[in-house]
Amino acid sequence: MGTKSKAVPAVSAPRLPSLVFAILAGLFFYVAIIKFGNAVILDSVVSPPVGFGAMLNESWPAKWGFYLAIPVIVIGLWAAPWKQIKFRPVFLLPALWLGWEFISATQSINPALTRQTLAHFTVCIALFYAAYFGLQGGPTWPIWTGIGLALCWVIRAGLQQHFGGLASTRAFLNSPEGMATLSEQTLKNPDFIKRLNSNRIFSTFMYPNTLAGGLILTLPLTLVYMWQLTPKVRKPVRIGFVVIFGGAGLACLYWSGSKAGWLVALTLGLVALWHSKLSLKWRRALISAVLVIGVAGFAIKYAAFFHKERNSVGARFGYWRAALIVVKNHPWLGTGPGTFEISYGKLMRPSDEPTKLCHDDYLQQACDSGVPGFLLYAGAIIVIMAKLYRYSIPKNLSDWMPFAIYLGVLGMFLHSCVDFHLYIPALAWTQFFLLGWLAQRVS
Repeated sequence: MGTKSKAVPAVSAPRLPSLVFAILAGLFFYVAIIKFGNAVILDSVVSPPVGFGAMLNESWPAKWGFYLAIPVIVIGLWAAPWKQIKFRPVFLLPALWLGWEFISATQSINPALTRQTLAHFTVCIALFYAAYFGLQGGPTWPIWTGIGLALCWVIRAGLQQHFGGLASTRAFLNSPEGMATLSEQTLKNPDFIKRLNSNRIFSTFMYPNTLAGGLILTLPLTLVYMWQLTPKVRKPVRIGFVVIFGGAGLACLYWSGSKAGWLVALTLGLVALWHSKLSLKWRRALISAVLVIGVAGFAIKYAAFFHKERNSVGARFGYWRAALIVVKNHPWLGTGPGTFEISYGKLMRPSDEPTKLCHDDYLQQACDSGVPGFLLYAGAIIVIMAKLYRYSIPKNLSDWMPFAIYLGVLGMFLHSCVDFHLYIPALAWTQFFLLGWLAQRVS
């Protein structure tokens, strides 16, 4: 009498809508990270690129990204397995914050800036919910592939700038021929002049600190994806791939000159080490070593910086002083989303540096949309990140992707205390989408 063979459970193929959504999202973020690295409030003064060469090498207006995001969001909602979703009320918080932004917009001191900013915020939250609903059990490899390839492009551009690209651009633009290619508005832009005369790299982004934010957000997940993508490759070769790519990313972070970026990356590294599977003795030893070397390197690298009478830290205190005055004068609705530059222009002291953004996303929320806007935004981040923490901790070596994404998103939120990542489409759209993917794991 023959024995009955055990039935092998069939591996279900991904639903077509889920696969289409993942591929479309991967393509979208590949383009978004590379092309939408300017602040959204500058969209009205950014000239669209003309010609194939300009399309390939220059940034694109954020409004192009709004149109590109629409099919991603629509397909994401189409792909959602609605009958299987158990929605958690905590994930209504981003929608509540967006709703308050629209209420604040009714009292805006510059409706044009507010309209641009609201469109951008709407895309952020729509991408959060598209990921939350559309990626319930669906494939994710096309998304990680798109983000990883975009990061490769960013790192390549950063390395090229460091190894001669910035010097060559500076020499060309300082020549009569190069000057003729620049508009009068560009030549009067202090941010452009400062960036041109600095050796800090910025890659495809508008600003070196923005590059640092992009690396913090996308490098952890890309390194884990590279490791998971090569299971049949010999371990020493896999380690070599990860070390070389990770080293190139960290080198770009170093050459960006971002002080806060260095400290945030150090913090994320310590958190990752603490959750590794090493013994407690080794974890303590490695964390102590990394902490000592990292802090010592930071102190040596930036010792001269903190002795300057005028530096970016002092400039930020000027921005924050003005923002607090605005909050005091407009505590409930603020001055309207995206309008900090208008308020700051009226409160600048002779010693203050010009800026268009507050260099602190949370304080700018209080300034632009009042104390309720600040509480809703900061509260949503704190509550959701706290909720997601235990669902993201790796249980084994094959389960590091959620934790890598959690670290990247956490790093961005921390770095946003001293910068304006919420207003950079390349960063904010990616960040909210990844946060939505983490949130759907709780459902």
